[in-house]
Amino acid sequence: MPRIVTLTTDFGTGSEYVAQLKAVLLGSAVQPTLVDIAHDLPAHDIRGAAWLVGQACLAFPPDTLHIVVVDPGVGTARRLLWTRLGDQEFLCPDNGVLTWALRRAPLAAAHLIPVSDPAAATFHGRDVLAPAAVRLLAGQPGGSLGPPLEHIESLAWPEPENTLQGMRGEVIHVDPFGNLVTNLPAALWPRIVAAGRLRVGTHDVTTLVRTYGDAAPGTPVALVGSQGFVEVAMVEGRADIRLAAAVGAPVSGG
Repeated sequence: MPRIVTLTTDFGTGSEYVAQLKAVLLGSAVQPTLVDIAHDLPAHDIRGAAWLVGQACLAFPPDTLHIVVVDPGVGTARRLLWTRLGDQEFLCPDNGVLTWALRRAPLAAAHLIPVSDPAAATFHGRDVLAPAAVRLLAGQPGGSLGPPLEHIESLAWPEPENTLQGMRGEVIHVDPFGNLVTNLPAALWPRIVAAGRLRVGTHDVTTLVRTYGDAAPGTPVALVGSQGFVEVAMVEGRADIRLAAAVGAPVSGG
């Protein structure tokens, strides 16, 4: 069975950079099954990429190889990595893009991937990571790609706080539907229900539901989303626009 290789980038859908990355991978003697997770991430958004990688990549079958190229520091002193998290392998820059995945799977190994000429200083995805993937597909162990690392970079991730006024957190992700995913875990939902509201910025959301269809179209609602966090949505609309909220917006309740 061909090995699965996933691609997550901010290159843009239809980009020549995606095509060139795939061209290197498809030149491998061992043909992979390529899966595009996303190429339309906001440019340079390491935190957004970290959320997507942590939620999507760990759902794949064991020994899937994930190439993640959201790399605003390309060509600088930032490092390139091969890592194994749980039963998954990753090739990516060491810039925090694995932050959320590291919260969900143990770091089994990490190795530095050296950059050598004639790699273009502006396209390490094509000239360093993709060739490393070809070597892995041919059976070379990840640990042979470079020296081991004891530590890899991780972004500071906001944690909810328990205050005298109740739980406080923030929006950590806005999904394609405009739903506002907060960092309040599902375990806090009973407290929010008891309080009867969830506050997002300056807006009180008082319709607390099990699923989106439990309220009329156009109603802002709070619920426990599929990722295991409390989220705010607008039925058949966009909560981010209706509530003028984005990543980092404060939330409180319970």
